[in-house]
Amino acid sequence: MKITVLLQGGEKRVLPYCGEENLLRLFALHGINIPARCGGTGKCGKCRVRLVSGKLKGGETIEDGVYLSCKAKPLADCEISLKIEEGNGIEEFRLSRSITPHGAGLGIAVDLGTTTIAASLLDLHSGKVLGTASRLNPQAVFGSDVLSRIRACESEESFHTLTNSVRKAIGELANQLIAKRGDSISRMTLAGNTTMLHLFCGVDPSPLGIAPFNPVFTDKRTYRGETFKMKAGEITVLPSISAFVGADISADLLATDLIRAKDNVLLVDLGTNGEMALKSGEKFVCTSTAAGPALEGACISCGVGGIAGAINRVWIQGEGVAFSTIGSEPPVGICGAGLVDLIAALLDLGKIDETGYLAEEKYFLCENVYLTRADVRQFQLAKAAISAGIVSLLNHEGLTCGDISRCLIAGGLGSYMNVKSAVRVGLIPAEFEENTFAVGNGSLYGAQLYLLDETCRAETDEIMERATAIDLSGDGFFADEFVERMCFEEP
Repeated sequence: MKITVLLQGGEKRVLPYCGEENLLRLFALHGINIPARCGGTGKCGKCRVRLVSGKLKGGETIEDGVYLSCKAKPLADCEISLKIEEGNGIEEFRLSRSITPHGAGLGIAVDLGTTTIAASLLDLHSGKVLGTASRLNPQAVFGSDVLSRIRACESEESFHTLTNSVRKAIGELANQLIAKRGDSISRMTLAGNTTMLHLFCGVDPSPLGIAPFNPVFTDKRTYRGETFKMKAGEITVLPSISAFVGADISADLLATDLIRAKDNVLLVDLGTNGEMALKSGEKFVCTSTAAGPALEGACISCGVGGIAGAINRVWIQGEGVAFSTIGSEPPVGICGAGLVDLIAALLDLGKIDETGYLAEEKYFLCENVYLTRADVRQFQLAKAAISAGIVSLLNHEGLTCGDISRCLIAGGLGSYMNVKSAVRVGLIPAEFEENTFAVGNGSLYGAQLYLLDETCRAETDEIMERATAIDLSGDGFFADEFVERMCFEEP
């Protein structure tokens, strides 16, 4: 049996089918990655494909000829039309540090995120950034959060697919960056959360999915490039702090130069995970909260990542709202920054009350993009987890919000989020409104610093010695704050 896949731009792929896999898994095995934010359980409805000819069973939606690929299986030769969601990671960082590069040749730094992968090419002698590139993480076919991907590793085949797909994606970014240069890569550094780094290294992350959540490794790891079939002399994976406070936070701390900070500074990395670190005195105290992927567009009916056409800004206009989209393209959905704005606007318009009840079953921004009551609830769970995590981390150190002189927001959402909207919805405390600064992709910049400067590598070792992680899963203070912060403040 043969499945013909029609892609954008007229590309056509013919795939053999043995009669077992659903379409989603079949596509993944052949490197065609459709984000399935729910992990292929049929709940998110994001893996839709259109049947052009042939016959499928299961997964049919309310639209004629449209199927959920995670549920559909071919009964005969089929022709399938699909659109691959494309998007970019955040590549820029808004702070800078003075460094002394040590090396020769070319190097590549990588931020391996759960949702996106960003990379930069650098001259190891001058430290100059020669180019940047990014793409969506192809592992999204197994779900939008790390727990979905950990569960997928119960299947050895899926584990190898997760590992091979992310290595291939990074290799393709590297080849894209060095194309036309004719040079090889001397060194590569990678930062990312603990689960992503396990998968890149080919280490089963399953222990991270069950108590006591012990990672197989958190230390720095160095490999030869041929280990991963990459044209790099040496590949270094930065050290993680704990199971759920990864090397992305280690890199953030290096990037923001907090080791020299004399004030109390809170760093929050808002991406698919909610990770945070408090610099107080000489130590770094870190934690993470299970915020879920709602702020990345997952679990939201019309949620999307930071792709062209995503609604990224919403404001009140008259008795309703107006919006803008990424690239000024026609709206295709709403991303995390737009969602924060929309919830804030609907609160001010009285269309959402303090309990989170949306007056209308669906609130339409335009014909094809809307917000549901279930979406508001998913957002409340995410914002409550993050805000409760912040105050719980401060409470652990005997501090209050008023004791924090700066709040630095890193990560994809933090780069575009409207701080006033974030305060209005309770995502960050009101005390932080005037001293919150978005810094961009600290994980990528930290990986660059580690790649270039021996002093920065030594600083990373010192950060690891000073850093501790606290577990909020059984913390009574956090549990009480989480429940309290589910509601919104009245205007």
